[in-house]
Amino acid sequence: IAGDLFEHDRITPDTTAFLIQQFDNLRPIRVFIAPGNHDPYLAGSPYCEESWPENVHIFREEKFRAVELPDLGVRITGFGFNRTHLAEHHFRWLDSLPADAVNIVVSHGSDLGRVPEGKSKHGPLTIDEIAGKNIHYCALGHYHQLRPLENPIDATQVWYCGIPEGRGWRETGPCSYLLGEVEKGEVRIQAIECGQYPFETLVIECDGFSTREQIIDAILQHRGSKVTPRVILRVRLTGTLDPRVDLSTAEMEERLADAVLHVQWEDRTLPALDFEALAQERTLCGNFVRALNARLAGASAQEREVLERARLYGVQALLGREVRPR
Repeated sequence: IAGDLFEHDRITPDTTAFLIQQFDNLRPIRVFIAPGNHDPYLAGSPYCEESWPENVHIFREEKFRAVELPDLGVRITGFGFNRTHLAEHHFRWLDSLPADAVNIVVSHGSDLGRVPEGKSKHGPLTIDEIAGKNIHYCALGHYHQLRPLENPIDATQVWYCGIPEGRGWRETGPCSYLLGEVEKGEVRIQAIECGQYPFETLVIECDGFSTREQIIDAILQHRGSKVTPRVILRVRLTGTLDPRVDLSTAEMEERLADAVLHVQWEDRTLPALDFEALAQERTLCGNFVRALNARLAGASAQEREVLERARLYGVQALLGREVRPR
């Protein structure tokens, strides 16, 4: 387990007890944990405060330490974070390993060759800091996407295993774990999909819609793909919508109760209002629209967004309709 098994600031005693029990159930299978930036080996951490089963080994130091498994002809070498941010290239501290066993390395770290958007870098590393050190397989943690690191140097396989379940709409797609067989000269890695509750986002273009039923029908057209009974669905409504449509999400959620596990709504629609027609009226509303149209004519892109919303909210208020901020 290459780090971030839990959140140091959020772990609760019952979660710790659950983890310990599950690892104990794995006996005699050995478990090796390399703490990362979210679960560093710190005072107060369950790693150092709790009693873990004998089959669990936690790498406690910011040094690469080896555990020999002579009955298997395997050496497990791991590195543990002792802080929430490690700026050093710690794989530079790893010397070439003896070639007398199958060498498996486990550590948290950030591959600088492909940093996901918005992801912070902890324990930065490059493939040339791992390859060429008699490593057969290197298990990395930190990035949540399943992927191997390209290695043009030697036969060392380096993988991020992904995650067993997504935690939000930034973690979509198949979730998995890795099943590996490692022998001298050969490493076989297979990804096993295990995610049960996928996160999906569905964009519904509402142009021309005049009823809630049309929205529901548009969602249900995606049954079997993004709409399944175990999906945690985010519905993003866009386009223009008849302002008389009541977007009471509780009633729409009731209609979708058997179709998805959970639904969250994002209303990005704009009321279908004819501003040009309103500008022709000799009314207070017409005067307001003409004034905003004049300002929009010379507005920058950033100013236009604000002015368009001001025009919309003002017209809704002047017409006595509900003002729905977007």
